[in-house]
Amino acid sequence: MGVLTLAVANLYFKVYDKSGSGQIMTGSPSEGNPLRIVYVNADSVLENFTQFRKEKDALDKKQLDIDTRLGVKGRALENEVATIQQRIQSGLLTPKEIQDQEQRLGARQQALLAERDKLAKEIVDEGTAINDRLQKVLIEALEGLKKEKGYHYIFSYVRGGQILLGNPADDITGDVLAILNKTGTGAAMDTLGGNQ
Repeated sequence: MGVLTLAVANLYFKVYDKSGSGQIMTGSPSEGNPLRIVYVNADSVLENFTQFRKEKDALDKKQLDIDTRLGVKGRALENEVATIQQRIQSGLLTPKEIQDQEQRLGARQQALLAERDKLAKEIVDEGTAINDRLQKVLIEALEGLKKEKGYHYIFSYVRGGQILLGNPADDITGDVLAILNKTGTGAAMDTLGGNQ
């Protein structure tokens, strides 16, 4: 990791134009051709892409509803177990009845665990599908911007990530969000969701 950081720092100082213009110069065949590098704040995109936020909020609500529903069922099962234990301690159940109750409660517990696992998988799958659709729509928007503006590279900036600092003039997050939040792009994400 340290070697890579030094290599990037070394490359940074070698390719920047000495005039301080901020344009990176390629060392390739055409010396005067600037290498255009911009970045997108990934956290800001996730927070401000309206369609993604709607889908993410709906998924969060679904997760909360599932947690609540499973919690109610779990507490009901715990209460029933406590009631059976009290009846056993009071000597109100025969050994056969105790065995039957243990089997019945064990089966209910297994069913509850299976339901929890099934619903958890559904949430994970739905979250993955939302992220896949976001990625597809985002890449389409970035490809359009790259072609239109002549960018060579578009980096992703996240707090605590590999890129520690950037020139605000090279931040194209606003342009990307403007494209993503257009009605057509939101509809495109909905359409992609229907195809999953």
